[in-house]
Formats: sequence, structure tokens, C-alpha cells
Amino acid sequence: MTVVIVEYAALPPRPWKNGRGVTRILFDDADATDAWTWRISIAEITGTQPYSAYPGVHRGQVALGPGAVDLVINGRNTVLAVDEVIEFDGEDEVTATPREAGFLDLNVMTLRDTWDSTVQVTDAPTLSAGPGGPTALIALDDSSTLDDRPLARLDAALLGPGTTCALRGRFVAARLRRN
Repeated sequence: MTVVIVEYAALPPRPWKNGRGVTRILFDDADATDAWTWRISIAEITGTQPYSAYPGVHRGQVALGPGAVDLVINGRNTVLAVDEVIEFDGEDEVTATPREAGFLDLNVMTLRDTWDSTVQVTDAPTLSAGPGGPTALIALDDSSTLDDRPLARLDAALLGPGTTCALRGRFVAARLRRN
């Protein structure tokens, strides 16, 4: 694998594990039984929603907007503004309340005993995937490009280990590294 690109608009919605919302899976390593060790998806949050429990999973989240989202994580309140990143454990009790209708968030979930992950927003002109695993790039602007290929907002690319690409625009970079 070098670079795989998916168009967000073409992805079908799937119910959350707890059935309280929907998500669109950008990338994962799921097998035929839908068991995975890592998953990157974009969730729609309508109204106050409890997150599904994922024991043993490290979670990274980026607020995609519109507007901020109020999170309650294990009883502690925090506000996550657009493009901000937060990390928490899949065992944590999390409830989200978006401040505007149509709120989306990007989720990066990895089994802690198998993968390490980092999530950041970047506007770097180039990006290289490390040797230990894939890197996902999610476009945050409609005018983004990857190696001169135009991408719409929320279109995504999965870079194989060691792949380098030229970027224009803002992206979420989710780097996975096998333990």
C-alpha cells in the first residue's frame, strides 16, 4: 500500500456500537467479523449523546464542527473547539453535547496493547508516514490537495509506512505505530 484515497461523501453511515448515533468509517483493519485493532471514523453527534464503551482502546478525537462540543469525561467538563484534539481511554464515561446542529468529530481508536497513535492538525507542505504503521490524512478544507490531487473537505488518504506526500491545505494527521 502506498496511498489509498476515500471520498467522504461516498461512505455509508453505520450505527454506533451503542446505537445512539452514526459514523462513517474512513479506514480500519477490520476482518470479516468486523474485529479491528485500529479504526478511523467520522461521527455525527446530534443532541447530547453518550459514547460507546471500548475497553482496552485509546481514543483520539478532533472536533470538526460546526462549533464546539461540550464533553463530560468521567464527570469532568471540557469544551473542545473546532480543530482541537483530545485523547481519552475507551473505558472512560464520555457524553458529548454539540453547540451547533450538524456537528461532526473525527475518531482515532487503537487497541492499546497493539498500537500507539498520535493525532494532530497540520498545514505542513509535506508529510511522511513513519516506518511502524500507516498514517491517515483527513482534509479540513475544500481546497486541499495531496500530491496535486484535489480533495474535498473530509476526504481522506491512508499512507503506507514510509510514504511521503506533498500537501496543500489543513489536514488531520493520524499516525499509527505498532507496539
